[in-house]
Amino acid sequence: MMRRSLLAGAALAGCAAMGAQAQPAAYPNRPIRWVVPFGAGGGADVMARLLAEEAAPRLGQPIVIENRPGQAGVVGAAHVAQSAPDGHSILIGTPGVQMTNPFLFSRLPYDPVHGFSLIVQLAQAPNVLVVHPSLPVRDVAGLIAYAKANPDRLSFASTGPGSTSHLGMELFMSQAGLRMEHVPYRSSAQGLIDLVAGRVQVANDGTTLMMPPVLEGQLRVLGISTLQRSADMPEVPAIAETLPGFESSSLLYLAGPAGLPPAVLARLNAVFNEVLRLPRIRERFRAMGTIPAGGTPEALAAAIEEGRAKWRQVIERAGVRLD
Repeated sequence: MMRRSLLAGAALAGCAAMGAQAQPAAYPNRPIRWVVPFGAGGGADVMARLLAEEAAPRLGQPIVIENRPGQAGVVGAAHVAQSAPDGHSILIGTPGVQMTNPFLFSRLPYDPVHGFSLIVQLAQAPNVLVVHPSLPVRDVAGLIAYAKANPDRLSFASTGPGSTSHLGMELFMSQAGLRMEHVPYRSSAQGLIDLVAGRVQVANDGTTLMMPPVLEGQLRVLGISTLQRSADMPEVPAIAETLPGFESSSLLYLAGPAGLPPAVLARLNAVFNEVLRLPRIRERFRAMGTIPAGGTPEALAAAIEEGRAKWRQVIERAGVRLD
């Protein structure tokens, strides 16, 4: 009788041990690698480091920023897409990852539609339309009229073919029915030097970079790329007030490899939504010229799909290719 009891107890203990082994490990159980698909010091890098500082203690593990630049974000995005879907490798996404690169490159080393688990939108980063003050224009309508009256005389700076600053201007020119010469630069800072010097006359780039020279009188701001005026710059008209529906802001978001467990995805979504609501984070974002977001994975997926449709038309109409 005692032997049978011992055997039964051993069997129950064995089942319990097997059940414990089958249980998934607590998440996260080691440091999280947050891949930034651009070099250190850029807007996406600064944002990731700022958010990681607040999210790490809430998750109970360090968040290590890993810069993997190359091919307009393709290198870093591919690295995360090919990582284990356990939540320990995440990506800060920009429009290039899923919205523009599929139409700029003939082949990508990841599936831009199904290759990622979408977690949460982090921010919207608007651009501002600026001109050199030597141009006799004071508003968006004035720039459109001047460009049409002076064909082939205006040029615009961008951070390279396929960048948001380039595609935003292609969208602007398409909606306004005009053309300007595209002058690509390796960085926004390089383009800004020629813009302030008057060697190029127009740009549609980030507020953080463009507004200081505007305040110093070196550039003139005509409009902001959001559908409505920004609460932080209410005196700057939305370009959409002249070109209805115009919007060319960058969407920044958090993603992981496809197949993230629902519990892991929910944990990350909850933590980053909490961080994005912090007053100190919202203030830092505003200082960077970005609008904090948040929300559900479903809302993020809808925003990305809308962006894909819009930028595909722009890219195909302009004939932009990166390979």
